[in-house]
Amino acid sequence: MMTLSLLLSKIIQVEQLKSFILEKGQKAAFALAVFVAAFLASLLISRASKRWLAAILNRSRVRDDLLLKSFFLRTLTLSIYILALLTALGTIGLDVRTFIAGLGITGLIIGFGLRDILANFAAGLLLLIYRPFRAGELIEVEGSQGTVEELTIVNMQMTTTDGVRVIMPNSKVWGAKITNYSMSQRRRVELIIKVREDCTDVAVQTIIEALRSDGRILQAPAPSIRVSSLSDDSATLIISSWTSPQEYNVVNADLYLRLLNVLRQADIQIL
Repeated sequence: MMTLSLLLSKIIQVEQLKSFILEKGQKAAFALAVFVAAFLASLLISRASKRWLAAILNRSRVRDDLLLKSFFLRTLTLSIYILALLTALGTIGLDVRTFIAGLGITGLIIGFGLRDILANFAAGLLLLIYRPFRAGELIEVEGSQGTVEELTIVNMQMTTTDGVRVIMPNSKVWGAKITNYSMSQRRRVELIIKVREDCTDVAVQTIIEALRSDGRILQAPAPSIRVSSLSDDSATLIISSWTSPQEYNVVNADLYLRLLNVLRQADIQIL
């Protein structure tokens, strides 16, 4: 009898285990189906919403600000995914309010460990609000000079003038000195050339004509040439001219050689 009772008990336990596994398996399958459906729905909604928001932004004041548009679109996508997750959790019977309350308490605890990330997020928001730079502009920050490519919620990415990709935390960018060359209307190019003293007047006139004929050089303000010193039958000329920020690197690279060639063609001796 005891053996029969033990056998029946084992059979009942196995049946209960099967029932438990079947029940939990059905719930797990249902939960997975809900999550997949919510993800696909949120993906479709996200794409449609991004097109709708992009159309609105293209008619607003921020249509030319690629950084701000990208931030808005990413925030919208993330919000839709979070809403879909909460909807899925509520569908499978979880108490979403308890879940959200738990996230709030957990967030306070995690916040202490992720304070650097939160600082970068706050700095990113400030950069988007005050907009010291925009995508495509040439800036210098923390010793790196380059073109801004992207601003995320945690970092700023730019490509330096020598083609290196630099990724910098937003907190570093916000707390540093930012030099925005693209916001300037013009940039000055300054060169120093030494010629014979008796050729000074001809050299000045030749350089002025060369600068006037160069379409990259701005004529307002006009280029200027001054003699900084005279010594040993030589004159040191300081040449100042202005160009647009977009042309600055090219002009700064080849203007000196161009002026040297012009002076040589005019038979002016360069020291």
